[in-house]
Order: sequence, then structure tokens, then C-alpha cells
Amino acid sequence: MSYRYDLGNIIGGDNKADNFGTQLLRLIMKADSHNLSLLRKSFPNAVTMIERWRESMSGEILDLPYD
Repeated sequence: MSYRYDLGNIIGGDNKADNFGTQLLRLIMKADSHNLSLLRKSFPNAVTMIERWRESMSGEILDLPYD
């Protein structure tokens, strides 16, 4: 699996998934700038994915592997 699948569950699915990847993406969405920089050190793909998704006008979801 990849973060793409997990983010798809969060934004378009039933939002009931509770695996680590899904919970991590939810945490990144809520993090302030300081905590986001700390999360980036261990989970750069996850943070990059959320940042790009937020910036994308089309709602594009990158297909990045788990960190």
C-alpha cells in the first residue's frame, strides 16, 4: 500500500480506516508548523504528500511509498 490509498480513504472514503498510515496523515493535517517540521524528519513522503495535496487545485494525490 501507499499513502495515496490512505489519503483517498480520508478524503473520499468512509474515513473509518485506522491503520498507521491513515492516522499519520490525519496527524500531519492537524500539525502546526513546528510539529510539521519534526514529523518531516521521520516521514518526509507523508508530509510532502499532504503539502502537495493542499496546494493542488485539482486535488491531485501523489503516489508515494510509506516512509
